[in-house]
Amino acid sequence: MGDYALLVGNGINNLTDGNSWSDVLQSLSQKYSITIDTQNKPFPLAYEEIYFTILKTRHSERTENSIKRFIAERIKTITGNEIHQQLMALSCRNIMTTNYDLTLESCLVNAAEIKNNGIIKEQKYSIFRHHQIDEKLIWHIHGAINVPQSITLGYEHYSGYLQAMRNYTATGSSYSKAEFNDLKPLIRRLSTAENEFSWIDNFFRRNVYIVGLTLDFVEIDLWWLLTWRERCRLLKSNNVSINNQIVYYLPACFADDKATVAKIALLESVGVTVGKAFGQHFRRSKEDEQHYYAAVIGDIRKAEE
Repeated sequence: MGDYALLVGNGINNLTDGNSWSDVLQSLSQKYSITIDTQNKPFPLAYEEIYFTILKTRHSERTENSIKRFIAERIKTITGNEIHQQLMALSCRNIMTTNYDLTLESCLVNAAEIKNNGIIKEQKYSIFRHHQIDEKLIWHIHGAINVPQSITLGYEHYSGYLQAMRNYTATGSSYSKAEFNDLKPLIRRLSTAENEFSWIDNFFRRNVYIVGLTLDFVEIDLWWLLTWRERCRLLKSNNVSINNQIVYYLPACFADDKATVAKIALLESVGVTVGKAFGQHFRRSKEDEQHYYAAVIGDIRKAEE
C-alpha cells in the first residue's frame, strides 16, 4: 500500500445534486419550522443558534441527540459518485474525512457491516474512531452517522474535541483502558516504533493530500493541528525531525480571489504546499468539477509510483 494519507472533504459529495450541507440544513429548518441565516455566520455558532432556537420550541424531538439523529438520517440519503470510487481505488491505507456519511466505505462493503475499530470506543469525540475494510482505514475525524452523538457541529463540541486532540498530541492522555492509563503525547512517541492509534499520527508520519475541503477558518481543530505541527517542526520539539509533506489541492480558478490569497499565505506559513495546477474551469459546471477531482486523483496517484 502507498505510504501516504488522504484528507477528503465535502466537495466530492457536492458533485451529486441533493448532497450539499445546505440541503441538510434546509431539511432541518423544515422539520422544526425555524428560519436561521447560516450564510453570513460562522457555522459552529450558527448551529448553536439553531440548537437554542429549537430548545425554545415545544417540538417533541428537541434534545441535541434527537437533532443529530435527524441529521444522521438525512445524511444517509447521500449517494456516492465516480470520484468516491476513484479515491477508494487509490492504494493508500489511511483515508481521513471530515464527512459524516459512510459513502466512501460503501464503495467497498455494505454500510450495515461497518463498525468502529478504534482502540478506544469513543461516543462523542473521534480521536481514535475509524472503520477498517481489509487493509484500508477510514477515519471520520468529525464523527460518523452510525454514532450520531459523534457528529461535530457546534462550538461546544469543537472546543471539547480540540482539547482531546491537544491531549493526544501535545500533553498526554489518560483512559480507563489499562494499557492507556498514561498514554504519552504523540510528539514524544514519534521517534519510536510504537503503534499508531489516531488519524492525527498521519499529519506527522507521512505525506497527506487534502482534497475537496474548503478548510474554513472555523475548522479550529485542523488549523490548530497544522499550527502546532509547524511549531514542532521548526523548533524541533523533543529533538524530532518532522519531514512529511502536506499538500492542499485548490481549484486554479479560485487562486486569485482576495480571500483565497490570504488563505494560501496562511497555509504556506504553517508548512502546507498548495497545489493549484488544476481546475481552471471548476466554477462552470458539475462536469468540470468532476474533471478537476479526476485530475487531482491522477496527480496523487503519482505518489504510488
